[in-house]
Amino acid sequence: MMDWNLVRPVVAQVLRRQTYTNSGQYHGERCFISPYQIAVLVDRINPALKGSLPVGGEGTGPDSFARRIAWHLSDDYNQNAFNGSLEIQVFSCEGLDGNRKGFLFDGGNVPSPEEFSIFRLV
Repeated sequence: MMDWNLVRPVVAQVLRRQTYTNSGQYHGERCFISPYQIAVLVDRINPALKGSLPVGGEGTGPDSFARRIAWHLSDDYNQNAFNGSLEIQVFSCEGLDGNRKGFLFDGGNVPSPEEFSIFRLV
């Protein structure tokens, strides 16, 4: 069973290190990242945190590490658990080559919905 109190600090660490590296006015600004990407990166840091859950992506069913991260981050956002530094947006796959099928995550996984949440710390 995933313990969000153990996962949250690692998720925060992952969110903190996602910064825009190109030069210009946005250099160093934190990037938005999907729950699937967060799940992959948390799993690389500490695979034990996800327990027996699959990382996520299309075909994994309704319960995955990525979906739980999305749910908990959304709840944390609503509860202001990150003291106003967590942002959430929704990413649409419309217009991508092959719609969401044209957007692949690690391992060739396709995002499940036509839109999905993305998060960042500011």
